[in-house]
Amino acid sequence: MSTMFPGGGPAGTAVIATPRLTFRVPPAFFELPVYEAEEQVGQALIELAQDIYPQGTPELWFQYAATQLPLVAQMMEAGVDYAGFCLLDLDGRRSTATVTGALLESVPDGRKMTAASVAAELSGLGGEAAQVETVWLTAGEAAVRFTADVTTLPAELTDSGRTEEVQVGKIAVFLPLRREAEMVLFELSTPCMQDWDLYSDLFFNIVNTIEVHSDSAVEAQVPEQPAAVPPSGPADAANGAHVPLQAQSVRDVFG
Repeated sequence: MSTMFPGGGPAGTAVIATPRLTFRVPPAFFELPVYEAEEQVGQALIELAQDIYPQGTPELWFQYAATQLPLVAQMMEAGVDYAGFCLLDLDGRRSTATVTGALLESVPDGRKMTAASVAAELSGLGGEAAQVETVWLTAGEAAVRFTADVTTLPAELTDSGRTEEVQVGKIAVFLPLRREAEMVLFELSTPCMQDWDLYSDLFFNIVNTIEVHSDSAVEAQVPEQPAAVPPSGPADAANGAHVPLQAQSVRDVFG
């Protein structure tokens, strides 16, 4: 289980004094260090690279960290409290998706919004390409926005080993907290549109575990990551050899 604070990040296995939200993420997710102190982000990204590419080299790990550092910096600046991604092996084909979460400390003008009012505003901003609706989650009613954008995918996430422009499907869930003028925002994005049904199910499984807590202590558990048989990965920057990714099966990702 992960824990989010206003302006904070996920906590490990510990008793947290005043968590605002908890939610469960499948054990196979890798976490980006958006919760680290700025001076620790680089080292945390290198350690993440070692987890993703356990048979890699220092050159590859450094290259990965350097590639991800601007993205993590943007997330931290935007107030993202949690960022995680999965790497799946689907019958020998690589697939990936990213999930982010944020607890917004205030909404415009301090107004206490409802899911219906949020949906109405989103409908006016999304254009014809966006689909907006309201859904009931365990934590309450939320507005959901579905969109598809074109973006540039980094070389380490493509089968060709080169940067590519791809269509990225996105789901954003806006959960207003009525007692406070706060908003929970969770987003899923994936460039693997052929796996859209899988990831949309996975995402709603995650947001359905969101719980809003009072000041009582909550124990947040982070499950261990299972081992799996990795497929071929991107080329090693040092010698051009392929380095295995630590990818998981669908069963592992759904826990």
